[in-house]
Amino acid sequence: MHVGDYTAFIASYAQSYGICAHAKACCIWRKHDVDINVVDDMVHPQFEARRTLWSFKVSYHESRMLWEDSNVLLLLNDGIEFLIADLALAKYSVAVMTLYSPKLLSCVLETHLPTAIITNTEFIPLLPEYEGKHHPKTVKQVEIAPWVQIETNGANKTKPVSAALFPPSMALSGVDIILSNHSLSTPYSLAIAYSALHGNTSFATIDSTRLYDITRVGDTQSLTDAPHNLADVLSARHHPIPYLMVFFIGPDHLEDLSSSILRHVWESWLYSFTWRHKLAAFVEGFLSKDSLWDRTVFDHAWEHVLGDMANALKDVIISGGPISSELFTPARIALSIPMINMHINPWVSGSVFVTQAFDAQVLPSGHEPVHVGGPSVNVEAKLKGMKDTYLEDNEDPFGEIVVHGPTVGASIGEEAENIA
Repeated sequence: MHVGDYTAFIASYAQSYGICAHAKACCIWRKHDVDINVVDDMVHPQFEARRTLWSFKVSYHESRMLWEDSNVLLLLNDGIEFLIADLALAKYSVAVMTLYSPKLLSCVLETHLPTAIITNTEFIPLLPEYEGKHHPKTVKQVEIAPWVQIETNGANKTKPVSAALFPPSMALSGVDIILSNHSLSTPYSLAIAYSALHGNTSFATIDSTRLYDITRVGDTQSLTDAPHNLADVLSARHHPIPYLMVFFIGPDHLEDLSSSILRHVWESWLYSFTWRHKLAAFVEGFLSKDSLWDRTVFDHAWEHVLGDMANALKDVIISGGPISSELFTPARIALSIPMINMHINPWVSGSVFVTQAFDAQVLPSGHEPVHVGGPSVNVEAKLKGMKDTYLEDNEDPFGEIVVHGPTVGASIGEEAENIA
């Protein structure tokens, strides 16, 4: 199918409403290739093959240039509509606002009233009760543009601003697929999605990222209250995408996934032998899914838990919270694939700290969280406020971490030095 030129649609509506904003109000922090200067360069035109984004197959195509500015609030669930809207607005330096939780909507409308709102059709009847005092229009006076109309307004277009999250050793390709448990309303998740687009890679998010659901109106639960378990990870099967290759999941997902695999391994009478050999090999720095013990015991457990995705799983990247040392090592043995632990922050579009994919350190067990590695690419970190005598007192360094770099954002009016 052909995805409509959402850029032309938004620009024309901005002109009809007389929307005006300042380009400098929209700051987009992204790492890019040396030959990339504008948004149109971010998706390579030589990629003719289509990639799958949720349920849509899209490809690259040139489109018209329209210059308009706006201040737009995106009230969209994760999907191709969100990406195209964000890319179109970024192309013309339109300031974009997103919400991590619907609970913030009333506060945002009171303090940062947008000049335009893009939302799902089923969510429109709820908007008047939030902004009725600002816009006394009735629902009948709200102009609705169906997505089908947008599809017919132009040729398909996917031109993102991309963050190069993946180093050359883990470069993405057209046969890779990314599954993310982070909502596109966060800078970190957008960096993942744009990296997928830049690498011509398929992409999808799981059920727990859905923010705006008409069936949950009045629900007091937030995004973090949604169940983060194995069923949530496997919800990606609802999308007609190929088998998953790269997981971006949280600590709770990892715990449920690894424990489900180990429960099936424990049922085998060879469990003690298998675990002893796998652990010994891991301590020596070896990680494999093709050993005798894998074929004898673990293969059945992987297929039972992950189904056809078991053989296609390539990497697991964990972020969103600390991971216990008692959980991390068994999880690495259970999955037997490279795992990366990231520390993220709402002010940073990429990762702040990140471990190496093949880091096989086995630290003393305990309830202390595992390490998150050194500073990420293009991120400089400093520890300030340390005591001068911590080495003499044989104490761990303690202070305030200050970071800055091209991926670190700043609030309006903040100085150049940013604290994450």
